[in-house]
Amino acid sequence: MNRLSGVGAAGRLLLAALTGGAVMGIGLTGAALALPGVAAPALLTVGTAGTPIVLTAVNGFNVPYDMSVAEALEEVRSVAPTSLRYPPGNVGDENDLTLAGLRSFQSTLKLSGPQAKATVETRVFATRPDAHNRPEDAAQAARDARSLGLNVAYWEVGNEPDLYSKNRGDPSWTAERYCQVFRAQRAAILQVDPAAKFAGPAVSNVEGGGADFLAAFVRGCGDVVDLLTWHEYPTSGDQIDEDALASARRVTEHLARFRALLRDPERNPLGTGRAVGVGVTEYSLSYRSDRPRHLSDMVAALWAAETTLRLAEGGADLAQYFALIGSGGHGLVDLAGVPRPALYAFQQLRFFRGEALTAGSSNPALWVHAARTDGLLTVLISNTATSPQALASAVGGYRLIGAKTFTSQTAEDEAEPLRLKLDDALTLPARSMTRLMYKAVPAG
Repeated sequence: MNRLSGVGAAGRLLLAALTGGAVMGIGLTGAALALPGVAAPALLTVGTAGTPIVLTAVNGFNVPYDMSVAEALEEVRSVAPTSLRYPPGNVGDENDLTLAGLRSFQSTLKLSGPQAKATVETRVFATRPDAHNRPEDAAQAARDARSLGLNVAYWEVGNEPDLYSKNRGDPSWTAERYCQVFRAQRAAILQVDPAAKFAGPAVSNVEGGGADFLAAFVRGCGDVVDLLTWHEYPTSGDQIDEDALASARRVTEHLARFRALLRDPERNPLGTGRAVGVGVTEYSLSYRSDRPRHLSDMVAALWAAETTLRLAEGGADLAQYFALIGSGGHGLVDLAGVPRPALYAFQQLRFFRGEALTAGSSNPALWVHAARTDGLLTVLISNTATSPQALASAVGGYRLIGAKTFTSQTAEDEAEPLRLKLDDALTLPARSMTRLMYKAVPAG
């Protein structure tokens, strides 16, 4: 039996090093038992300096034509979508943006709740000669949206144009050509709505040429884009679980890389000094819609949670998961409304609001994130290990008032998350996500 009672000066120095600065609360308030098969409790650390979380950086989603929110209304509202993107992916490449489609999208927004903002994708690529992909068609879409009273937060010009030359067999689609189309559609929409904001280029992935296309777009269109966007699909669903989970960290590097690009006067000669946001308008662990592995399982849910939290902490202005409702293996629920683990993850993520705080633990298998708002502290912890892990729950200045966790079995049983007993040491199930809620304790 191991007993740990409090943390001394050496422990505080260690925790300060782990958090990179100020530590809000540490240690164990009393004896902690080493449970059978569970190591001594990891130390939880939470910093004091906060970074504002943009509301639309958490729990945004994509909604194609074939997603009926009305059939999964309870599940959709349980994640409180902050933004919806329509029509995403190849759907927007292959179909015109019509009044009827926008009316249907408006209904989806209303069903999702008043907090949901709209991102609308214009048509750029033409699969037929009479496709409505001209600047005047983009302007008509803006008029249709205005006639419906549909407030569009961002018009995203096209979808994954870096793939047009390869996947669509048209080598004329360079970043320079896309930039010309972006300018033309933007100018047309501004004639209808002078306050409109524009996102792009929504490249397919940062790796494999996507970053080069995005950089060329910034060079030619840095003065007209309001939100620089790209997609995150790091795997094909074939990687081992540990490697797939580890790929979540790359989004932090991408945020830094593209912010540096926007600030560089040599690489962004037309737009240096402009306030341009950054966002990911599609993300999921695997791009293979035809298979459930790493899309419909617990690994996918933990990856989605970690990626979302890193985007929010990194100051992203927009993050939209693919997808809201089943599109092959993608989606929080399947087309029959059966929940997947990702649904449970985003139900917990909706509480990540206010200010993000530096957080961590002494156990690298536990991924920890914290947010503070209105005297409440939310701590989200993913146990990525395949065995239970123990965690000391104490945070100085706060009292633990709630603890819920879920596993793949929770989703399989369509059950409510498990309430953990509030104790000094918590046992987090294998491959689980846990939300701890704390209330501030008045000083003195």
